[in-house]
Amino acid sequence: MLNVYFKGLTKQWKSIFVPALIIGLYVIMIAAIWPALKDQAEAFQFILDNPIYQSILGNLAGAMFTSWEGAFYLYIFVWLEMVIVFITVFKPTRLVTNEIDKKTLDVALSYPIPRWRYLLEKYSVYLTYNLFYPVFIMLSGYIGTLALRPFDAEASMNYTLLFYASISVWLYFFALGSISILISTIFLDSRKALAVAGMLIIGMYLLVRIGSAAESLNFLQYISIFHYFSPGNIMANGGFIVGEFFIVFGVGIVCLVAALWIFQKRELTY
Repeated sequence: MLNVYFKGLTKQWKSIFVPALIIGLYVIMIAAIWPALKDQAEAFQFILDNPIYQSILGNLAGAMFTSWEGAFYLYIFVWLEMVIVFITVFKPTRLVTNEIDKKTLDVALSYPIPRWRYLLEKYSVYLTYNLFYPVFIMLSGYIGTLALRPFDAEASMNYTLLFYASISVWLYFFALGSISILISTIFLDSRKALAVAGMLIIGMYLLVRIGSAAESLNFLQYISIFHYFSPGNIMANGGFIVGEFFIVFGVGIVCLVAALWIFQKRELTY
């Protein structure tokens, strides 16, 4: 049982674990320089109020750099969005196409399990490793805030909101990864799958930025997954956003089910 899943856990773990660990260490570094940075926070906030920076920050534009919590969200989650884009474009698309490129798909499918289950177990490895991100975000946020207390008595963190924001990171990995894996099962070609997944996911990332640049373009944000259940929305709302959660989760489920069905039913010619 779950042979494909457990075998996958032992392979390429560094490609997911190391970036997550780097982000955790990055938080600790930010916490170390925050006491000195806080004195200049007002100047940075003035810059961040610029419409150009507002469009770059997207849904996190409302975070206040003058507080430790606001600075944490700006530093961590803005960069994490770029990490998410990179990983969801390159990682899930190659779960199937990499086997085709190496001409080992026939061997891989020789397991006495249905095709859909083989793909689901491989995808579950990807989702399992990406749990490192919310775990490291929570741990580093807690340790960083605790370490700051002797130097900044006002340093605080709403850990409930941080938990929700951390979950949103994993949810993006799931939803965008499901889109990528659906594209890969449609094309079964590395170059085509990467090109289409890249255009779609990077396009959605840019739509949030373009849509927040001017009121007349706000409607563009609603086309993008990045607009829903984002860390910025969670922080601004002050709680769990049920409707937005189910929008992102629903997209992920629909795309994943479609990918499993296509992979099970289609004739594999390559």
